[in-house]
Amino acid sequence: MLLCQITDLHITRPGVLACGRVDTAQALRRAIATINRWTPRPDAVIATGDLIDTPHLSEYEVLRECLAELEIPLYLVVGNHDHREGLRAAFPEHTYLRAGGEFVQYRVDFGPLTVLALDTQDPPNAGGHLCEARLAWLDEQLHACEGRPTIIAMHHPPFDTGIEFMDGYGLTAQGRAGFASVTSRHRHIERVICGHLHRSIQASVAGAPGVMASTCVSTAHQITLGLAAGAPGSITLEPPGFALHLWQPGAGVRTHLAYVGAHDGPYSFDGESVS
Repeated sequence: MLLCQITDLHITRPGVLACGRVDTAQALRRAIATINRWTPRPDAVIATGDLIDTPHLSEYEVLRECLAELEIPLYLVVGNHDHREGLRAAFPEHTYLRAGGEFVQYRVDFGPLTVLALDTQDPPNAGGHLCEARLAWLDEQLHACEGRPTIIAMHHPPFDTGIEFMDGYGLTAQGRAGFASVTSRHRHIERVICGHLHRSIQASVAGAPGVMASTCVSTAHQITLGLAAGAPGSITLEPPGFALHLWQPGAGVRTHLAYVGAHDGPYSFDGESVS
């Protein structure tokens, strides 16, 4: 099973650049072109939130046009920049978006592997939260898929990153504690995959021994790696990319960072071109 993760697409209206600089629709189309020609082809793509930027609902129209180019089954997760009902209205054929009632959360099975999409949105706050209702849903779903390797997909990561600016917009302490309490009771969680940070970061979930979480780079722009105290919030135009989560029996999940676009190579270790 090969699951492709894209995140933080931040699609804007035509003629508008994200952060005054980034054509996010063009960036997404480039990412999709790379994913479509990937070998082996991923079994599914999951987009872990911040699908649009403002949220101006017309941005979902642009998003839909871009995603129509994807040739692989797609699943959508909400982030803090998204609008739940706007997303549902823009993608009515994605019936799973209404499976969680008020929240955009659902279960999907890929052969022996289960993915649980969890809604961390807390409007109008940019940070995330997990209320008792969402935590109860997660616990119930984890019990229901007991014995199946499971990936939890959510926008806000359940850990601090050391990037002070972004940690100020993270999951609430109450939400993180509740998430750790629930996940610590289930041993079949293979990975927690998240967005929000526009960087590739890995961390264990405090209070949940053995549960590993990761974030993914954006298909567009990245958050500057500012680890010094008081570092200002800013973006950088480091290469965009996506994650490939490979699950195999007996080996679990391994995550690979892939970059968007064509690059020189491959070459042999002797410098010869490899066809």
